[in-house]
Amino acid sequence: EDADPNSGGRRLSKGEFRSLILILMSVVFWFFGYNAVTSKYAVYASSVLDLDYNLTLMIATGAAIVAYIPVGAVASRIGRRKTILAGIVILGGSFLAAGFIRAGSPVMLMNVLFATAGIGWATINVNSYPMVVELSRGGDVGKYTGFYYTASMAAQTLTPIISGFLMDTLGMTTLFPYGCVFVFLAFFTMLFVKHGDNKPTK
Repeated sequence: EDADPNSGGRRLSKGEFRSLILILMSVVFWFFGYNAVTSKYAVYASSVLDLDYNLTLMIATGAAIVAYIPVGAVASRIGRRKTILAGIVILGGSFLAAGFIRAGSPVMLMNVLFATAGIGWATINVNSYPMVVELSRGGDVGKYTGFYYTASMAAQTLTPIISGFLMDTLGMTTLFPYGCVFVFLAFFTMLFVKHGDNKPTK
């Protein structure tokens, strides 16, 4: 029997419904990871690194903006799912490496890692929403857009609270491991997504 996650719209097969849930879980996980770092980095930088956090975050945003069009082109060649998985590896790897940086490390090192994190984030972001919409048909687009933004906004609301609690109780240096864990959790959920991808051009 087909799963029907919304009333009055196109019915999803069990496989499509499973893919939708896995994509939305992935959205929650990578927003948990990325938004925790970007929302708490100001406190982290002043407490642990003695760095200018404004410049570092601007570099991440700038790198993401520059990467949006190229990663869209890459996805049209190899598919959205594979592109997202590559972006998760880039983002998670950047967070993993950043977790080892302390005060006295070269300033440029963190800037480079945030630039690669921005590229990874753009790679994920450009392709994730279209995967959700790909599962919709016609009048259902608004509902599926709602699914996507409910998942992403819920994660963005909760993760500063949870990451802040862990930083207060376990120490400031938990920030990047926290972000890294959630980003890599998204890798495993995306790995099992079978629907919502585009057909790569030859």
